[in-house]
Amino acid sequence: MKKLTELLEHIEVTGSGGNLPDEVSDIAADSRRVKEGGVFVALKGGTFDGGDYIKDALKSGAALVVSDGAETKVRNTGAPYVIVKNAREAYAFMAANYFDNPARDMRFVGVSGTNGKTTIAHMIYHILSSNGIKTGLSGTIGNIIGGERFPTDMTTPDPYEFFGMLKKMRGAGTEVVVSEVSAHAVYLKKINPVIADVAVFTNCSQDHLDFFKTMEKYAEVKRSYFTKKHARSVVINADDRVGVEIINGSDARVVSYGIKNPADVFAVNIRLAASGASFFVNLFDDVESVRIPLTGLFNVYNALAAMTAARLLNVSARDSAESLSTLPEIPGRFNIVSAEKCDFVIDYAHSPDGLKQILTAARGITRGKVICVFGCGGDRDKKKRPLMGRIAAEYADFTVLTSDNPRFEEPDAIISDIESGIKGINARYMNIIDRESAIRKAYETAEKNDLIVVAGKGAENYMEIKGIKYDYGDRETVEKIIGKYAT
Repeated sequence: MKKLTELLEHIEVTGSGGNLPDEVSDIAADSRRVKEGGVFVALKGGTFDGGDYIKDALKSGAALVVSDGAETKVRNTGAPYVIVKNAREAYAFMAANYFDNPARDMRFVGVSGTNGKTTIAHMIYHILSSNGIKTGLSGTIGNIIGGERFPTDMTTPDPYEFFGMLKKMRGAGTEVVVSEVSAHAVYLKKINPVIADVAVFTNCSQDHLDFFKTMEKYAEVKRSYFTKKHARSVVINADDRVGVEIINGSDARVVSYGIKNPADVFAVNIRLAASGASFFVNLFDDVESVRIPLTGLFNVYNALAAMTAARLLNVSARDSAESLSTLPEIPGRFNIVSAEKCDFVIDYAHSPDGLKQILTAARGITRGKVICVFGCGGDRDKKKRPLMGRIAAEYADFTVLTSDNPRFEEPDAIISDIESGIKGINARYMNIIDRESAIRKAYETAEKNDLIVVAGKGAENYMEIKGIKYDYGDRETVEKIIGKYAT
């Protein structure tokens, strides 16, 4: 149980009514998860209004309703209620208060940007852990608490799940939390109670316009995280347009990193090979040789961001460089799988810039052709589909367009959208809806020394079709195909 006065700390309350309980048992923003004596937070979404589910929550035993716009609806039920200025922000603070504000007892690193969040977060986690700092990780491919990995469904979880996870991390003796922070989480104020010690900006390119509608709005949300309201120090990519805007406009302590533009931390003498990347880093005038077992110029940027964040947490350039040399494979992030005839690269790249970066890196490490297999997710940003089709046509020698979580859209309609970006380009490509068949065809088409890039799903272990998640993994599929053709 939690006293209501404690639960509502740091929340702007604008009204209340009914016989308010002294204590509550739990919090939920889903009427189906309400517990007896708990609080139901009525949130508004794009296609729903939590105020319409107040009666359902009361039937489940809700003792209090919190809302920012359902006062009339809640009054009609006769239930006790509290009206707040912003229900989403209030929900986050209530969750933090319910779990005793665990973030206050740990240092926090937030990593935000279109591409690279998972890799940078894992790099920072590995650097800190390798240097004796008990570190927790929260992100797209799982949460790590006390050295044990747990699956997750979202890049940044629901506030109740997020702060519950932080409490578990604190209980496990965690000193630093490294968390991916999605643009959705920033917009929906999921982690507003947490002031990061360090916030890292990776880049900003087209993605999620199904939600944000315009690049201007998307970039605005990205920029809004890198302020004193959310972070004490911010680590910013000086080679990104939005990054430059943050550098020039943030009221937090700004530290920049980059390769092309002047920056506080930068890399020189960069060499890329299939086995990884090497470079010299100038980290606040400490110069160290760095080698990472990941290739691609984008991974040099990722390493610079990670080393800069670690330095702000008092890890030296030398210790960071030594740690990154032993970085383990990050599931679904430029994973190379070797076959007798040619190699595969499995990567999560699912945005135009992400696909371009992956195909560019692939071109730099192969002596043969680059073959690309990819699709686009259904019920998501449709504007990026033709852009990704054009990028595949320009940067790959042969492309197989296929399915990738079509959800409630028809796969052939999604592929047609992608294909519209290829028309008019003299490009070799074909369409195969079934993803396993598409990968098999790419392998059958490949010749010695070619490189097949399978993009879009990375470490995902499902294919979502019509609301059902079927078991599927790119890596398992590639290994099965390789095994079938092995001699």
